[in-house]
Amino acid sequence: MVDSKNILIVDDSDDLSHVIADFLSMFGYRVHTAKDGLAALEYLEKTSMDIVVSDIHMPKMDGFTLMTEIKSRYPRTPIILITGFSVSEAKKMAFEKGADAFVAKPFHLKDLKNVIDSVIQS
Repeated sequence: MVDSKNILIVDDSDDLSHVIADFLSMFGYRVHTAKDGLAALEYLEKTSMDIVVSDIHMPKMDGFTLMTEIKSRYPRTPIILITGFSVSEAKKMAFEKGADAFVAKPFHLKDLKNVIDSVIQS
């Protein structure tokens, strides 16, 4: 059981966001969701998050732009990027731009949880 950490899941897929949220909630995380980068930034203005997990390919604001904004405004907030597109190139870019971790889609929920736990503990 975790120490009730706040996690923001940012993905334009409602289904995936809710599956991740339901799964992580079983382990004591307080999970919040946003459909895109703009909504995520609005959420972060009101609520402090312990970690952000964001898809890269989204409408309105992609995950790389969102990560840059979060790192600028909230530099202590770790970010995990996820994607299923051009995985090797996306992974390289994610780490070059400052991601704390990267997870390729499709993934097992327990693997995502392990990455989240690892990032939060570091």
